[in-house]
Amino acid sequence: MSADPLLVLQLQRMGDLILTFPLLLALKKRWPGHPLWVAAEPQFFQELMPLAPEVVFFPPSHCPALARGTYTVVINLSGRSSAATCLADATAAFKLGPAASPGGLHVHGYWQLYRTALTQNNHHNAFHWSDLYRLDLAPTVRPGQAGYMLPVGAKSGRVALVLGASEAAKRPDALFWARLAHRLAAAGFMPVFLGGPAESALGREVARLARLPQANLCGRLPLGEVAAVLRGVDLCISPDTGPMHLADWLGVPVLNLSMGPVHARETGPTAPGQWVLRAAMSCVGCWQCRRSKLYCKLAFTPAAVARAALAILEDPRGNRPLSRSGPLPGLSLCRTGRDALGLYRLEALEDQAARTSPSCRVFLEDFWQAVFLFLYDSSLRPLARQRLTALQNAFPALAQRLDAGLAGLCARCAAAFRHQTMPADFWRGEVPLLRLFAGHTHMFLQNADFSPQGWQTTLERLTALRALFSSGAE
Repeated sequence: MSADPLLVLQLQRMGDLILTFPLLLALKKRWPGHPLWVAAEPQFFQELMPLAPEVVFFPPSHCPALARGTYTVVINLSGRSSAATCLADATAAFKLGPAASPGGLHVHGYWQLYRTALTQNNHHNAFHWSDLYRLDLAPTVRPGQAGYMLPVGAKSGRVALVLGASEAAKRPDALFWARLAHRLAAAGFMPVFLGGPAESALGREVARLARLPQANLCGRLPLGEVAAVLRGVDLCISPDTGPMHLADWLGVPVLNLSMGPVHARETGPTAPGQWVLRAAMSCVGCWQCRRSKLYCKLAFTPAAVARAALAILEDPRGNRPLSRSGPLPGLSLCRTGRDALGLYRLEALEDQAARTSPSCRVFLEDFWQAVFLFLYDSSLRPLARQRLTALQNAFPALAQRLDAGLAGLCARCAAAFRHQTMPADFWRGEVPLLRLFAGHTHMFLQNADFSPQGWQTTLERLTALRALFSSGAE
């Protein structure tokens, strides 16, 4: 008798599907011999099949039939109602992700609930989505690298410029790309413009402005041939988009231009040794911009991107990229990596002036990451204490405000428990320091239908968190 299949529902865009590949490898490793099925959009999986882990793909139209099956595992990574219904109706010993229920949605899994709670509330999140997809598979936190190849350039003298993105706010305009291409060409590198049919007009305009008609391949190649082109370049310069994740998966060196409402710690290139350039602003990585202008996008200039790219091309190992590139005003150059737990890290390569006045945001992101790790795996309490101590030493006044804010949150949760009510905008009323935790707490209680057990767990978590502040260094 054959083993029950493993089913993953990923009905989002191409980049989301590629970010699911590490999860697919983790599933194959944990349940060897079980067929692995994936529901995804045919326009993406049909051309990705030769490059993806070995699985059987189904289109979204098969979700009703898939829902009648029996599985070892079903994981829903999609926000679509058809996927939530499929997860709810399928028979499986282990379910993860949002499932349809009579009262709305119920999210299975600690980390899947955490990911869901990031909607409109991802400031201070430090977890990459590719990690969050698979952290629920084990009670301890060690996701590992999961198949990503270390980036190595082809030494061809060619540089790929991926022109498009899902939103105009997330990519440079035609004139920017043309000026960047001109600088790269003047330095002796051959630009290649890549994009799908949606970027055909943009590619023609960039080629016209740059006077490089032979460089434009936008809309002319199927995805398999795009992959072949990417494998033959020294560097891929790209906004946060599907082809960038494809280049990352293939081991192509990437310089990600992280602009607009994207968070590089969530969806940046994941292989260790990749590069991310983003605005040096406190609001960078928001879910949706609420300012009058996209200042994070305006911080990018063709000259600064060219300097960073040429420094990387000159020194692929990245020993001294900033000294080679010169100053990058208003921008922060980062390198991807993995920490001791195997989790994604994004390290800013700052100059001496920045090191003497570090940003509090990194300390807060690291602290909250350790808190959620500790609440999932109690053996990681020393890590939470260590991150808290680092925050207290670097920003003592901020740490005191955080402690006071947690005391207030405890009191407000206790009052809500006594009155058995919690307003719909409860988490939005918290200060930004606490909003990530307050939003997760609020959604956890909603997910538990405000049951006595849900309240008990919430109060236990708040007590454990307050105890971190009152305990000495460990």
